[in-house]
Amino acid sequence: MSERHDSWHKQDEDGKNNFFDMLDSSKNVKLMVFRLLGALKYFYSFKELEERLNVPAQILWRYVTLRTVPERSTAEKILNKIRSSHIIDDILSKYYIENEELWSLLSNPGIMTLAGLRALDDLKDQKINVIVSAPDSYAAALGATFSSLFHAKLCAASHSPYSKHIISKNYKVSSEFFDVLLLPRECISRKSKIIIVTIDGNKTALLSSMIDLAITRQTHVEGIVAVMGSKSKIEELAKTKLKYNTKTIVLINTDDIKEIKHKEQSVKVDFK
Repeated sequence: MSERHDSWHKQDEDGKNNFFDMLDSSKNVKLMVFRLLGALKYFYSFKELEERLNVPAQILWRYVTLRTVPERSTAEKILNKIRSSHIIDDILSKYYIENEELWSLLSNPGIMTLAGLRALDDLKDQKINVIVSAPDSYAAALGATFSSLFHAKLCAASHSPYSKHIISKNYKVSSEFFDVLLLPRECISRKSKIIIVTIDGNKTALLSSMIDLAITRQTHVEGIVAVMGSKSKIEELAKTKLKYNTKTIVLINTDDIKEIKHKEQSVKVDFK
């Protein structure tokens, strides 16, 4: 056993507790690390994770398989390393750049889990009552993931009525086409703290309408989560509509993607 492996092993000898000890709340850092490592295994081998996180592969395997539950201090170190290494951002950007097909990205259960855990980590200090998702199947699936993680009600918007008591908002899709966004009035209580979940944040007319419906119910939008989109434009829209600060989480910031592609093209031109 290597010296580095042995130090991690000794550090967690007292952490051989039961998985159920981790389930106190969604804020439990041990449970967060367990879920994150499980999701990251969809994309990296234990050896690759060892290189990224500077934790021995054997120890990571023990955590993922629940042979050992890390001490809180150890879990915090791993979580901070995941944050500082930007490993989640790297995964999402890599997948998007390689195929640019959202269905391919979102059909991977690891992506859904990482998205939910990223939002949970950023909004862990907020008491969320309702998750409001955009009217498409992927947004609803992501909303369901968030609903489970935040222990919050899920309200999925629709283009067609499925309740007798609805609130609606017409919005312009293009120069020649309008659509309508519908939500059951009883699903979102007044004064609720909500998260708005959408897939493509660049569909600003849709996102703007979702914010309008939230304002209609006098809710407080604690966060806006988009799988992809221009973070700067989404933040600008939220500030204009809400008049207060809200957390904006964009998993794939298209501003950054454009910059990366521009640099790659510049390198190719210079090489020629």
